[in-house]
Amino acid sequence: MGNGPGSPPSNPGSNPGSNPGSNPGSDPGGSGSTTQEPTSGPVPVSLHGKPIYTRFFRLTNDQWENAVRDILRLDGPTGVSDGFLDAVAGTTDFDNNERVVFVDNTAWKDFQAAAEAVADRVTATDAALQNVVATNDATTFVKTFGRRAFRRDLTDAEVQAYLAIHAEGAANGQGTQSAFTKGARYVITTMLQSPHFLYRIEMADAGAPLSGYEMAAKLSFWLRDTTPTDAMLDAASSFATAEGAAEQAAKMLEEPAALAVMRKFHAALYKFALYDSIAKTGVSGYTEAMNAEFKEASILFFDRLFAQNLGVREMLTSTTAFVGPNMASIYGLPRMGSGMTQVELPDRVGYFAQAPFLALWARNNEPDSIHRGARLNLDVLCADPGIPNIELPNIPQPEENETNRMVITKLTEGCAKVCHGEIINPVGFAFENFDGLGRFRDTDNGQPVDTTGIYPFQEGNLSFSGAPELMAHMANGAQAHQCWAKKMASYAMQRDLVEQDRPLVEALGAVSQASGSSFKQVMLALVKSDSFRTRVGGVQ
Repeated sequence: MGNGPGSPPSNPGSNPGSNPGSNPGSDPGGSGSTTQEPTSGPVPVSLHGKPIYTRFFRLTNDQWENAVRDILRLDGPTGVSDGFLDAVAGTTDFDNNERVVFVDNTAWKDFQAAAEAVADRVTATDAALQNVVATNDATTFVKTFGRRAFRRDLTDAEVQAYLAIHAEGAANGQGTQSAFTKGARYVITTMLQSPHFLYRIEMADAGAPLSGYEMAAKLSFWLRDTTPTDAMLDAASSFATAEGAAEQAAKMLEEPAALAVMRKFHAALYKFALYDSIAKTGVSGYTEAMNAEFKEASILFFDRLFAQNLGVREMLTSTTAFVGPNMASIYGLPRMGSGMTQVELPDRVGYFAQAPFLALWARNNEPDSIHRGARLNLDVLCADPGIPNIELPNIPQPEENETNRMVITKLTEGCAKVCHGEIINPVGFAFENFDGLGRFRDTDNGQPVDTTGIYPFQEGNLSFSGAPELMAHMANGAQAHQCWAKKMASYAMQRDLVEQDRPLVEALGAVSQASGSSFKQVMLALVKSDSFRTRVGGVQ
């Protein structure tokens, strides 16, 4: 069976590549020596992406599954998309980026088979089809189901084309169902293969505002990970203004689906999937059961921030943590009940001073200062340390009275000074008083740990005595707020950001930095922006 009116547009996305430092076994570090006095000047939020400004944003696997569930009025997921190949972020931060979601031959065959499978399921009986659209009139079915599938009203020409497909199915379809149901099977199968379903399409010219229908789809797929509801489509005109779109978005942000989207966003940004593969050989106190607790503790930490209307400042400074029974000993706490327990840890300032992050970026029982520093630079400060895709030599065992900091400093002395000495190492060394499992320590190999450093923030060089003071600098300065805003804007708009987007990033960062601000407020500010509400293209 064909794909009906229209054919899938080609999306000039590139195949994903490797992302240096994306897992504990890869090297996010480049080269450099550790110095105490940065000389390269402030490090700005990096905006050196490679957007292609597509009009056609292919649905992610999750969005396809959720959209099919909703337009077919199913009680749960079909499970058909389990066999789809996953998009791999690679050279992008997120797997919904325009450069990694496209339809190749494999994906096209998968979508065709999936469309046929779900169409067969919902037309297995005449009664089953009535749960999709309660009608026996072909025109009503085509218009109603087509509006859901394409997220807009069908044109007269499209209605006639799909009525012809319905007539073909009614005449030639197999099975004992009524002619109407057999025709509907053809229509469903065809519409689910159409580019108007498989892609979120922006037809406006560059610089022109998106239509109300396009904005409804853009917001719904971002904040709900699924297609707009009938009510949203009915209210499409209200999405066409900044205030109207923000009002609709505010409602979506209170839905359970928005929390699930935020989980996915933070999990991708801070690499939660890697918790599953932590392995620490011969480390006293470590058990593999901690891995699942590390991931759950991370999820709950960010769930709490979102649900309580908190934001970047609290991400960096909150002393609230979630602890499972197996990981309690890391914090010096007694074993707790079977589930996760919310606790206050006054000496653990922010998420990045908690056990999950520290245990992930570690070398067995030793802190991995290079990866800790690199991840904070890349994911929290959006600082580009010019990391080449190279392999670091094995880190040697410390000599007598030699600390981890001394070893790393000596190891990176022959590398590029700015990369390590001024950007990566100082941030990583701030966490030297946490071992490879995230336990607190004040000595290393018999010597006092040194957590001091200087970092070239946008505001200038700032010194710190350890992780708490470093986190305070990040929370009070502009850079971390702009970085989170950049990452969220990239996720929402499904493209890399570039220098022309700096005014947007700075404006959103200012919203985040304001006292009492939250993730939600930054997201609503993004919705109101011209960058989000207009068709962007041709700026490079």
